[in-house]
Amino acid sequence: MKRNRILGLLMALVLVVGLVLPGQKVFAADQKVITILHTNDVHGNVVENEKDGKLGYAKLKTFADSKENAILVDAGDVLHGTTFATISKGQSIVDLMNLVGYKAMAPGNHDYNYGSDRLKELATKAEFPILSANVVDKDGKLFLKDRTIIDVDGVKVGIFGITTPETRTKSNPKNTEGLGFTNYIEAARVQVAQLKEEGSDVVVALVHLGLDPASKERSDVLAKEVAGIDLIIDGHSHTDLANGKLENGVLIAQTGDHTKNIGEVTLVVEDGKVSAKSAKLHPYEELKGLEANKEILGKIEEVEKANKPYLDRVVGKTAVDLDGLRDHVRTGETNLGNLVTDAMLNLTKADVALTNGGGIRESIAKGDVTMGQILQTFPFANYPVVIEVTGQTIKDALEYGVDSAPEVVGKFPHIAGMTFKYDQNQKPGSRVFDVVVGKEALDLNKTYKLVTNDFMAGGGDGYEMFKGTKKLSEYPLLSEVLADYIEKEKVVEPKVEGRVVAAAMPKTEEQVGFTDIKGHWGEEFINSVVEDKIFMGTSKTTFEPNANITRAMIVTTLYRLEGMPEVKNPAEFSDVKTNMWYSDPIAWAAANDIVKGYEDKSYKPDQEVTREEMAAIISRYLAYKAVPVTSMLPEAFADQDKIATWALTDVQTVQLTKIMSGKPGNLFDPQGKATRAELAKVMYQINLLVNAEVKKAA
Repeated sequence: MKRNRILGLLMALVLVVGLVLPGQKVFAADQKVITILHTNDVHGNVVENEKDGKLGYAKLKTFADSKENAILVDAGDVLHGTTFATISKGQSIVDLMNLVGYKAMAPGNHDYNYGSDRLKELATKAEFPILSANVVDKDGKLFLKDRTIIDVDGVKVGIFGITTPETRTKSNPKNTEGLGFTNYIEAARVQVAQLKEEGSDVVVALVHLGLDPASKERSDVLAKEVAGIDLIIDGHSHTDLANGKLENGVLIAQTGDHTKNIGEVTLVVEDGKVSAKSAKLHPYEELKGLEANKEILGKIEEVEKANKPYLDRVVGKTAVDLDGLRDHVRTGETNLGNLVTDAMLNLTKADVALTNGGGIRESIAKGDVTMGQILQTFPFANYPVVIEVTGQTIKDALEYGVDSAPEVVGKFPHIAGMTFKYDQNQKPGSRVFDVVVGKEALDLNKTYKLVTNDFMAGGGDGYEMFKGTKKLSEYPLLSEVLADYIEKEKVVEPKVEGRVVAAAMPKTEEQVGFTDIKGHWGEEFINSVVEDKIFMGTSKTTFEPNANITRAMIVTTLYRLEGMPEVKNPAEFSDVKTNMWYSDPIAWAAANDIVKGYEDKSYKPDQEVTREEMAAIISRYLAYKAVPVTSMLPEAFADQDKIATWALTDVQTVQLTKIMSGKPGNLFDPQGKATRAELAKVMYQINLLVNAEVKKAA
């Protein structure tokens, strides 16, 4: 009887709950399930593009309409980025967002690209609030609305907006003149308190902050610092969060960009509180079979028809044919490459400009230049980005850009503000010489402002050396920048003027007469190792003896000293690609236990080397060469206690072998940065020592 009663209760439970399929969740009758659909960093990509996996708004509308108790929101950078968006200065996007049914949006940095007045005007045309609680006008008043509460099936969902303070530099600074960005953490705390006071059951932060470690203001920091937030819908860093990210109990959701994914967050609300939450992404491949909404398709067709006069607009004239032929822009300097980099430099006032030949898709014939022609030539939604780089990074980029010459490759560099020569008959990574910035030789240790396109700034086309550099500012679309430049000039006549020259590299003997080592203590050592082709100058006439060395430089000199042996396997470091000038040296050194990587599996090739680090690497090289070292202890340095425990034996090894010595006052200066002159002396001493050991063995 007892068994029958239990069975009966179980059957009744099944009848109440219903059939539960694997993966489905069962919610109690007093629970409310709310769905929040979200997009971010759409950048005007509202038209479906199957080739690039972009869903667009017509199918997004169909998907959103299929969801019950759903709110659709956007986390910024939607109003700018394609011709479709920019011709109407964002109006076409707002009109479509109204039709799709967006309920709220937080503006991103690129939503300010038409200027703050235009953004405010668009906010009046939107049938949904554009929210930003941390942007104020010159009087200290909120520039846009700060928050809203939406009732969904009896649940009050409170939403407030936050815009990244990086907008001041990641849109043209003129676009935010007269506006202030208050502390986003304090602004968020105020919003949470007010939304709770106003009866919100759920608190959502709709933000354009991102998760880029290089950014100080981020969504994960917001989650840690502000209590009371249930969900953060994020943008800005273009991060795919397949199942969201939990930070301090707060769920952070982000979709990547360009409607390649549609985000869906499920919130379970019980007794006025969120009791469960989850996030997922719906990729293009999953949703591409949806039927496109006809009203949205009709609006898109209407906009494209209206855009035709814009595309036919004459922006200026060119007195010469502008050469954008594929085989030309991917193998050498062209007048069109010079024109676009001149335009980038003119707008940003950077020190140098660099863009890839693969971004130039068509030539423009002599005569009138229309906006349509410019967009055919530069069809990608790329925009100029100013980054902070060292001279060494510029050199690395140029070496990478020409390492396949004379092959036809999209990475070939077009430049402004500098000139350089390269010898395609030299080994890749050692081809570039005579780099001049303005009127001065490139200083490998100096910091420069370089403007490139956003694709390359993120490591695109293999320009990994730009990845992770400090971004200083961002600008409108490259096509718009070029159009504005031509319009201002009225008539352009760019020429090929010797910015990038294929030439024979001067012989090493001609390089030895460096003008900056005369009378320097390291002159003898430098001349010797350069003559032996172990070390190279920074130009035909300069060595820069006092410049600091990097982890890449020291292993490269050792590799040359070793006769550049064949490398069978590439280095297994996350930041060392196979096509860099230092790839083989690092792979060789790592394979022979001369260098090691870091815990995050990186090598950090551009990191400067201290004297104790140089001692450690040299000591390992001596072990690799089986050079005998006496077991006696050398005289202690006056600052011996400052040498790291892990490096002490290595320092003593190079001291005993007379490869490295102290500085005046019997100091070793272990944390001091090693210089090129010191490395030259080390290579000279190693060469003597190794040759002596070889003679002994013979």
